[in-house]
Amino acid sequence: MRRSWDFAIQTIFTGVFEVNIRTRSIVGSALVLSTVLAACNDDPTDPDGNDQELITSVELTLTPVGGGAAIVSTINDPDGFGPQDPSDQDADIVLTPGVTYTGSVRFLDEQDPDDVEDVTEEVRDEDDEHRVFYTVFGGGAIEVPLGSLDLDRNGVPLGLTFQLVVGAGAAGDGQLRVLLSHFDDEPKGNGLTPSDETDADVTFDFSVT
Repeated sequence: MRRSWDFAIQTIFTGVFEVNIRTRSIVGSALVLSTVLAACNDDPTDPDGNDQELITSVELTLTPVGGGAAIVSTINDPDGFGPQDPSDQDADIVLTPGVTYTGSVRFLDEQDPDDVEDVTEEVRDEDDEHRVFYTVFGGGAIEVPLGSLDLDRNGVPLGLTFQLVVGAGAAGDGQLRVLLSHFDDEPKGNGLTPSDETDADVTFDFSVT
């Protein structure tokens, strides 16, 4: 017996499929449904996967190498990469020309104030899948030397600690971008290039006086 199939896919949008199927074969419909499910099998709770971390706060600490008070500044972003904008940093960063600072960064998940998670520990435990990138804008002769970053288990830059070198001729205002890359879908390699997965991306303002 010849069977007639007429499939009309009406809407495909963000993974939601509305399919009108006119068929006289229940088995045929089941086969189509199983094919759609197989194509959309992307479960973020899959235990074999390695989801990106949710980070709501980034805390930056800069301590003068020759001694002096540490500068601690935090940027909050309650919904991570959601639509809500990050807050302004909670403390000014004022740098001194000719001084080198030992830097460190912490990543926190503060969704539940009664159960704050220090995501930094997870980054450290999975150091071969993470890298913190620092980019300086403005301020003159200021840099974060690649060789100052701490290393992962494979001897590749990690960046949870670093040095910020402020040259004697540095002056004015600038910014320090802190970007945490997650290498899950691609290998970290030499760690010199950010991945296409970002766990955190914030920018701190500073001045040099």
